[in-house]
Amino acid sequence: MSLTELPAKASRSELRKAMLRLRLEMHRQELRHETLVLLQPVRQAHYFGQHWREELRNSNAPLWVAGGALLLATLGVRRGNWRRWLRVALVAFPLLRRQPPRQPRSTPDGPA
Repeated sequence: MSLTELPAKASRSELRKAMLRLRLEMHRQELRHETLVLLQPVRQAHYFGQHWREELRNSNAPLWVAGGALLLATLGVRRGNWRRWLRVALVAFPLLRRQPPRQPRSTPDGPA
């Protein structure tokens, strides 16, 4: 009920109830606004993660990661650690290279 819905000759108790309803609605809207403000960083982090996942999916990043692991394996060839790094690179390469099938991008003119 809004103030415009109140009859012209409303009783004091009806006016009090209307004020209470308006106050409760105002508090509800304040809480909603504060929740949106507090959750904004979470939304930004979620968007950031989705954006970078999409960017990495469409690039050669897994290949670069496996190459970096191989480079670390060749540079860290002391005390037999290079075998462990090489094994990590050889295991990581197929796992990182595996990607879901890419969906064709559609343009406003039609499918690509």
